[in-house]
Amino acid sequence: MTMSHPTRVTRLGAGAALAALVLVSAGCGGGGSAQEMSKEDCAKYPEKDVTMIIGRSPGGGHDEYGRFLVPLLKKELGGNVIVKNVDGAGGRVAASQVYEGEPDGYTIHLVEPNGLAALQAVEDVEYDLAKFTQLGVVNDRPSTFAVPAGSKYKTFDDLVEASKKKPLKFATSGLTSPNFVNGVIAAKEAGLKFTPVPHEGSAEAITSMVRGDTDFTVFSGDSIAEAVDAGDAKALVQFGEEPLDLLGDTPMAEDVGLGDLAGVLTTNLMLVAPPALPSCLKKTLTDAVQTTLNGDEFKAFGEKGRIVSPGTPEDAQQLIKESVATYEKYADVYRKYLTS
Repeated sequence: MTMSHPTRVTRLGAGAALAALVLVSAGCGGGGSAQEMSKEDCAKYPEKDVTMIIGRSPGGGHDEYGRFLVPLLKKELGGNVIVKNVDGAGGRVAASQVYEGEPDGYTIHLVEPNGLAALQAVEDVEYDLAKFTQLGVVNDRPSTFAVPAGSKYKTFDDLVEASKKKPLKFATSGLTSPNFVNGVIAAKEAGLKFTPVPHEGSAEAITSMVRGDTDFTVFSGDSIAEAVDAGDAKALVQFGEEPLDLLGDTPMAEDVGLGDLAGVLTTNLMLVAPPALPSCLKKTLTDAVQTTLNGDEFKAFGEKGRIVSPGTPEDAQQLIKESVATYEKYADVYRKYLTS
């Protein structure tokens, strides 16, 4: 099945131009300015392995995207690229490590910035998302509510009404998960009452929901689609701007009275480097990333049930700006979960 996924990055317009200016002025180092390199030194790059840090444990969807991209980037860079998984605190450990890392072109990061933006909105963190060196958007995935295939809750309204009598069990991969935070925001606007049930990872949380140990879960559309295709789950509502082919006729946010959250409650994957990356290295890495993300091999990856929606560094900066604004707006709604 060929998958298409229109995303917010296609409508950035003037906002992207503004974000580009922000990127130039802010995207330099963990508080420092980019140190330029000579043409001779730039021409030698890369002289050693480039490490892609993935802020999740091996085996999940996040890791799958990274490991698929690595050999493609290796080909474009003309040097070796390796994977290093740095799990912990919903990606915070990895992001902090990269943010404070040496801007020498030998560290890149596959990051899901949404949960990090949520944390940044409610407490002091070791990074500033706007200051990473943006290389490109990998995808933009709608958060999606789902219940077990045999659930008595057939619609999102059923879920909301039942929760008014007794809070329902919300399976999550962690209280810092961006899909959990997105679920909290949607629940607040809909009047859905719940008790969070954290699990070790997304697979465990989805399995808990499928078994009926918990009542519902919220994950990205591609993750939910796998369970739906297997006959294990039913998707109740998706929060993209446009319908996701993978989710068939699943209702959209506006269908359940939450149209203001359409295209807002999503999660992204992006490729970034430490702040203050010299301009010649930034160009080399950006060119390699953009060629990879817009190439036929990565597009074919989207035909295997994964969401592929590439964007530019300017698109990435704009998406981060939107995420930070959203989570700042709803900080009082989810703060107790992230800081408990």
